[in-house]
Amino acid sequence: MSSYTVTVGEKSVKARSIQEAQRIVMEGITELLALDPEGAAQGALMANKAFSVGTVDHAVDTHGSWQTVITVQGEQVKISITKRRWWP
Repeated sequence: MSSYTVTVGEKSVKARSIQEAQRIVMEGITELLALDPEGAAQGALMANKAFSVGTVDHAVDTHGSWQTVITVQGEQVKISITKRRWWP
């Protein structure tokens, strides 16, 4: 069984599934878009596409993590999902 750590900027949250991790990432991106719609738009589109085409799932399964950076008000905000294994 696995869990995930989702980081958006300085904030980290635990998720129980990759779907929950995706929801947390998208909520974080929505907040970033509210701060700087023009600046964050391209990064938001790229992250959305990465989820929809399976890039995120593949990276997390293969490498144990996925990350991207979105620029907001001239600052780079790191977004990542890291897989944590639970051993029964």
